[in-house]
Amino acid sequence: MTAPELDDGRRYRGAAPGQRQQERRTRLIEAATEAFGVDGYRNTTVTTICAAAGVGKRYFYESFADSEDLLLEVYRETAARMIEAIHTGLRDPDADVETQVRVALTAYFQLILDDPRVPRIAFFEILGVSAAVDRAYYGVLDALVDICLALITPHVDLETHPTVSVRTVLFGLVGAIVIIAQKWVLDDYRQPMTDVVDSACLVVNAVLTKIGPDGRSILG
Repeated sequence: MTAPELDDGRRYRGAAPGQRQQERRTRLIEAATEAFGVDGYRNTTVTTICAAAGVGKRYFYESFADSEDLLLEVYRETAARMIEAIHTGLRDPDADVETQVRVALTAYFQLILDDPRVPRIAFFEILGVSAAVDRAYYGVLDALVDICLALITPHVDLETHPTVSVRTVLFGLVGAIVIIAQKWVLDDYRQPMTDVVDSACLVVNAVLTKIGPDGRSILG
């Protein structure tokens, strides 16, 4: 047993056991984010992650049941970064909807460009692992739909388009934006980001034109 792994319930180097466990958990998540985002989930072992994190393998299982459990946590944190980026477009209450949509999509695509680990984890490594991981993936899509719904509901003619119908449409819209992002990544970001954002905004505008009052776009 190496010195950093000593943890018998006492304080070690000024840190309480619970604090040291949280620190180990954080290091494991950081190491897994790098490994899954660069080498891929299926090409990474628990041993590899523990070595990168500087954590003894037996401590891995105090925080995670297995590698899939760790993947879910990495995905949750990656998705939270994406959602936070999107929220940046919604922080100015005085901005019109068009501006908020553009700022949100720009922040979303900028994150994908700046950190290639994000799209690899969120778009590719997460797919086809298990039913539990699939549920987490669709849960994130639902969260993105919630953001869209909150943004546009004040501007939608709900008598013509009931909320349940609008939500279904927005689920398709979110899926379209994800596909645009996936294709951009698969093409090695060859298309300028401004063009990608313009394309995504065009898709959003096309949808919102149909569900605005009297068929008018809510983007102005």
